[in-house]
Amino acid sequence: MPIFPFRPSASRRSTPAFPQKMLDTVFEHVLLDDVPHPDTPLPDDVLPTCDMAEIKDGYNLCWQLLEHGVDRKAFRRLILKIALSGKASEDEQLAFKYARAKFKHMRFACANFTRHHRYPILLHLITIVMGNMQDAFKNHQRRATLTNGLILWVALSPAYYWLIAAPIALWKEDNTAGIIAYQKKENAKLAKLIRTLDATTGHEFHVMRKIISRRVAFNDTLRTIRPSQKLDQLSEYLATINGLMGDFHDGLIEKKLEGTQDYRRDRFQSPEEIPQRLQAFLKRCPR
Repeated sequence: MPIFPFRPSASRRSTPAFPQKMLDTVFEHVLLDDVPHPDTPLPDDVLPTCDMAEIKDGYNLCWQLLEHGVDRKAFRRLILKIALSGKASEDEQLAFKYARAKFKHMRFACANFTRHHRYPILLHLITIVMGNMQDAFKNHQRRATLTNGLILWVALSPAYYWLIAAPIALWKEDNTAGIIAYQKKENAKLAKLIRTLDATTGHEFHVMRKIISRRVAFNDTLRTIRPSQKLDQLSEYLATINGLMGDFHDGLIEKKLEGTQDYRRDRFQSPEEIPQRLQAFLKRCPR
């Protein structure tokens, strides 16, 4: 008899099950969410709406991508191997990246689709630890790889994982009006942050990128549920911004690890193309 009050595999969100083709499609979108398409024009509708059925389907799709798309036993074995050896082969790095991407997409779904419009704290923390471990083994930081790896190995065990999974299974979806209101609020934050791009910090830049990443994730889920050329076009435009910001942010992380730039205090000017594309997007968004 299970000792846990909640079993993710038994969640109502697992039924009805989406076909594997849909899970593959949304994950393909996730893997391309930062691939630039510089020639893709911005579509007219940049704040697409979705009905309640699409909202529920979208959130459940993200749940199933995580719960049925990540073999946690195998992932824990991989984590422990990397943690103890301090290194990862190309295949191991890719496997780690893919599993982390599914956790990140679920985290975005909680902010995008639920009434809370935020990340569940434990899911958020565990995704951060995954990112820290990935940065550590990529940059050959032996101690950080071991520490973060052991934290992950314990946190993803059955005895603790239900604490992460229960909130995301039990949270309720928002309605259409609530989701639009949330996206408009995010747009207002983005508009405010754009004004700092001539003298921003690494942390401020990252906050701005997270807003774009969440919007790409929302649109990628929606276009899986409701295929559309216009939604494809919007995702490609947003992915271009996400990719530009991601590449630049990678450089900021390297400088942080090298100790040549303070991530939260030192200010710099972002590449010119980033604010230009962001401003074009915001100008087309309804107030």
